[in-house]
Amino acid sequence: MTTVTTPAIDRATGRHTRTGPSLARVAATWAYRAVLAASVLLAAFATLVPWAMQRNGDHLVTITSGSMVPHFPVGSVITIHDAADPAALQPGQIITFRALGNGTVITHRIVKVVADPGQPGVFYQTKGDANRTTDPDLAPAANVIGVADGVVPAWQQFAVWLQTPRGRLLAYGTLFVVVALGELAALLGGLRTRKVAS
Repeated sequence: MTTVTTPAIDRATGRHTRTGPSLARVAATWAYRAVLAASVLLAAFATLVPWAMQRNGDHLVTITSGSMVPHFPVGSVITIHDAADPAALQPGQIITFRALGNGTVITHRIVKVVADPGQPGVFYQTKGDANRTTDPDLAPAANVIGVADGVVPAWQQFAVWLQTPRGRLLAYGTLFVVVALGELAALLGGLRTRKVAS
């Protein structure tokens, strides 16, 4: 079956009138689709990249002080991996550990392995690369969280930032708003069409 659409004719001028959507409406539709696609991609990026990084066995740590500058700049995100044997680490390796007493998470370099006769186990003397002196307390091997690998690239750091409250608001909030606006526009367009038809 073939359907032939005949253009509407203006009775006053005798000319054909345009019955399809206006150029502005077509442009708005394509602009909306582009914004929607970008919002979906941003939400997918925010979800999949950190998931893939952690599924790989990496843990993410944000550097909050300048003690490891220039190796780890302030605000950079690094990956650490589990130590096969936390008691067999060597000077020169950078470790992330919980400090004795207050449990603060620190990322510093091992400068010396210490066997403390007063306590069982292996301890590490650590130091920040930018610090003049070594850390005041030894780090027990049992407190080692992992061994540092390096700074993640900027695009991965952006994905990690998207997991913060502000980042989630940007990634998922934008998608929600774009979808809601599209639904609202479709609803208003349907109401307009019904009014014209009646």
